Amino acid sequence: MKFCKFGVFLALFAAVCLPAAAQTRLKLDVPFNFVAAGKSLPAGHYTVDVVGSTEGRTWFISNDHTSVGVMSNPIQSPQTTHGPSLVFLQSGGTYSLIQIWTGQKFGREVFRSKVKQTLVSEGLKDKYVEIGAE
Repeated sequence: MKFCKFGVFLALFAAVCLPAAAQTRLKLDVPFNFVAAGKSLPAGHYTVDVVGSTEGRTWFISNDHTSVGVMSNPIQSPQTTHGPSLVFLQSGGTYSLIQIWTGQKFGREVFRSKVKQTLVSEGLKDKYVEIGAE
């Protein structure tokens, strides 16, 4: 009987934890050049992975030619559900990565350099662009 209970517990644990772990890798096509962590990245196919611990504080964005690590803080979207995606802020012709969503209502807000924050805040026609992951 104890073995049966343990088996059910293990199955439930795997059902909850494995999908969460699988959602920490995103693959997507970004159709424009963008800035992440102060580095300019070209348009292209990217993989976005969490680095290290499951806290998701550091993310690695890479393609065949370039890569960058970005730091982040947790964010929630209680009223809007997001699929796995990246959110960019377009301002003054520049796209800046501002959020990483792994799905549902939880995501990560990407740290931006002070220079970029000042530039972004001066834009009059800022808009948000969300690119969904595969």
